[in-house]
Amino acid sequence: MMDYRVILRRVGLAWIGFGLLDIGLMIYCLMQRQNYSSSFNLFAVILGLFLYRGSLGATTLVTWFSAFMLMLFAGGLLLAPLLQPVGLLVSLIRLHPGQCLLLGVYYATMVGLLIWTYRQMRSTPVLEARRESGRRIGRPQSAFLAGFLLVVLVGVLFNVLLKGSAGTKAVELARQKLGPDYHYAIQSVRVSGKAHSAMVAAYNAQEVKYVPVFWNE
Repeated sequence: MMDYRVILRRVGLAWIGFGLLDIGLMIYCLMQRQNYSSSFNLFAVILGLFLYRGSLGATTLVTWFSAFMLMLFAGGLLLAPLLQPVGLLVSLIRLHPGQCLLLGVYYATMVGLLIWTYRQMRSTPVLEARRESGRRIGRPQSAFLAGFLLVVLVGVLFNVLLKGSAGTKAVELARQKLGPDYHYAIQSVRVSGKAHSAMVAAYNAQEVKYVPVFWNE
């Protein structure tokens, strides 16, 4: 049977490599003044180092995190058509094919890494080593449940924003700025007391614009 430490080193190197790639992407986006957020970067590098050193304690967190993120991605794919108009996605792909392709490759790599990591952490050598060290070897049910509940929560909240008064008001203000030649889709809404702000995507076959709007209630 393969030594569990060989598996942990292999997974650790993969996480370190992907974390460094993610940090590089984050720095690039900051330099280009583009928004970027990720659950990996430095977190992945640190966990990767612990795995590379053979830490069984790190396998608990890595397994839980991988299961949680996989549930988020699966739920996100199912909810995507409900949260964002298909027309907006089509316009983005048509207008920015290179960026969309790179983004697709990036997320496909991330999902592939998570699936592979979860399978490695559930492999017999790792589970046997965990059992001998007195750790639990059951599946991380709480991770799947937490991921599912978060997807449901995001879906409900976003749906409320889309169909609620805040979403309607934001689209109305964006339409006043750009006119009827665009379709509109809410991207985000923030509320601070009576002050409201939102980002609205305005799109057609020729372009996609992101319109910030502000109002008080």
